[in-house]
Amino acid sequence: MNKVIEKIGGLDKIISEIIEQTHLFIITAMNNKYRKDKNIKKSKGIILTGKPGTGKTTLALCLAEFSGLPFTIINCPNIFKTDEGEGENELYLIFESMMNHYQASIIILDEIDIITDKIASICTGVESKLYSMLIKLIDSINSNDLYKGQIFIIGLTNRLYAINNNLYRSGRLDKIYELNIKKPEQRLQILKIITKKIPFVIEEKDLILKKVSQITHGFVATDLQNLCTKVAMEFIQKISNEKVNKINENKKPIPIFVTLKHFENALKDIKPSNLNECQAKISDIKFSNIFGIDYIIEDLKLTIIEPFNNPQEFLQFGISPPRGILIYGPPGVGKTMLCCAIAAEIGINFMLVESSQIISKIVGESENNIARIFAQAKESSPCVLFIDQIDVLAPVRGSSMTSENTGERIVTSLLVEMDGFFTPKHGKGPEIDVLVIAATNRPETIDSALLRPGRLDQHIYIPPPNLKQRKEILMGKFQKIPTSLSEEQIDILLNDTEDFSGADLDNLCREAALTSIRESINNKVVTLNHFIKAKAICKASLSNYKPIHPFST
Repeated sequence: MNKVIEKIGGLDKIISEIIEQTHLFIITAMNNKYRKDKNIKKSKGIILTGKPGTGKTTLALCLAEFSGLPFTIINCPNIFKTDEGEGENELYLIFESMMNHYQASIIILDEIDIITDKIASICTGVESKLYSMLIKLIDSINSNDLYKGQIFIIGLTNRLYAINNNLYRSGRLDKIYELNIKKPEQRLQILKIITKKIPFVIEEKDLILKKVSQITHGFVATDLQNLCTKVAMEFIQKISNEKVNKINENKKPIPIFVTLKHFENALKDIKPSNLNECQAKISDIKFSNIFGIDYIIEDLKLTIIEPFNNPQEFLQFGISPPRGILIYGPPGVGKTMLCCAIAAEIGINFMLVESSQIISKIVGESENNIARIFAQAKESSPCVLFIDQIDVLAPVRGSSMTSENTGERIVTSLLVEMDGFFTPKHGKGPEIDVLVIAATNRPETIDSALLRPGRLDQHIYIPPPNLKQRKEILMGKFQKIPTSLSEEQIDILLNDTEDFSGADLDNLCREAALTSIRESINNKVVTLNHFIKAKAICKASLSNYKPIHPFST
């Protein structure tokens, strides 16, 4: 077992259970007394599931190799043949060969979902015949026939939901193990294995790897391998350059070691592969980049960030961590920026989902999109799942005018997913590692069921900026724009920007800077005159805004 753990890492408990089951299979298969005993339930195999890159194939091969049993691996997509009956015959011959030649053996079925798909099982073509053949073969193995060898099957899939339930009912592949790499401790184990040949300062290695494991949320084994490869390649390049420089200077090369900085640089390019589908990253927007809403930020730190980071400290006082948050207010006041900053301050991944991208004209596809996004958020946890324009996705039920009741079905699906996310476990309160945040300009149009306690139960209103807040926003913008404005000129500008949102002010500063450049490329500062000219182009977006508070904040 130690050999497998040393090679895989991060999955000690699962490896221990599978090895125990494999060992039991070997004892039963190699002892005729046990084989003849009809009262002994003989294991036929297991299913390993998990998102791509978690190490399913590597683990299966390690288990097979270190078991000492002969084994073969079948790539299920390759079983499909053009000639009728050829695929079923090939599958049959592989099983028959293993049973006839070995007393006990292992068959690994990679991408088993391809031939056991729920749709394949009800088709009438090649898919259905392959499915039927596999089920027949599984049912036939490990009988009391002493002249037939025993087979232990390891099925691999990243689409467990697609597999027909008959495959893993009792008496078939009835043990399912999900490979999850979610905790920093698991990533640390994997990193220690991957970085054995990377040169560190001995005293610093554990500290560096521990820090890397804490900032690689959502990374699976393959992602960590890619990260370390990137570090190694850049390190080799740096060594080569250093050696050339020292030779040119007739100096002895100084030993170079990998540091935390190498990993931080590599992380700018290497992201969790599971997050590629959504706009996702570890956000680089901080609270310090947001101006004019300090009072909201302070409230967020106390009510959201601290409970999320230290849930047990709050649970002992009967305060549950936030489950879901609705941020509402007029366009351009910084709702999206605030969500990004929350993720950055907690130090976790950020998934951005536009509601309009979820909705599909194909019946049932919108619900599938919702289920897939929530599953992805769970797999990529800890993370912030940000749903923008939630009013588009969850309008008040009964307002849909379509015959298919698309709106109602989408809302129901969303409620089911959120309730599944936030169901308490082990009687200790919810184990929240995904924070759901939604934003809207139209809170009054959202279905009320989504806003009740236990769902999006914390409501944060960001109002249009008043004069003081507009000044804070402008002063923040001026940190990056060279201006020559006096206090009096700033006051003139503030009085002239009533009904401007934060986004409007940002646009105004950008346009003023461009006006200065257009006037003369040699200009060094942006003047009040440039702002006045820019103001003629940039209009206020909140002139007709009327605050709506459909619920208490």
